[in-house]
Amino acid sequence: MRVALAAAVAVTVAGCGSNGSTDPTPEPTLIDGQAVCDEPTIRAAVEADFDANYPGSTFISLDDFRCEGGWAMANAQFEASGSTFPTVVFLRAEGQFWIPTTIEEICATPQSESSAPAEMYVAACGVE
Repeated sequence: MRVALAAAVAVTVAGCGSNGSTDPTPEPTLIDGQAVCDEPTIRAAVEADFDANYPGSTFISLDDFRCEGGWAMANAQFEASGSTFPTVVFLRAEGQFWIPTTIEEICATPQSESSAPAEMYVAACGVE
């Protein structure tokens, strides 16, 4: 299950910085000239991913996020079966939209050929 993989990755990702923070900012950042990198936009994409892919779970919080080179990595919390779990959600910009991307999709391409920023690739795939 993708939640288990994402939760496992979340355990290995410590102190993810964010150039987009969960603090509101007056000027959102545009990624690839179109996708907005701000808290409300990233939160909406993460919540939509949870709603579509994790029936029975509840989105709790967006802890922080980072956007770089057409990608975003968000640390979030969700609740399932009465327990709260940390997870990492990876998003890829397509025009003005953020598209959830699985760890399997990211890691299917060797790091040297991946469009994912190095830090996000390592967080997803656990390799350097």
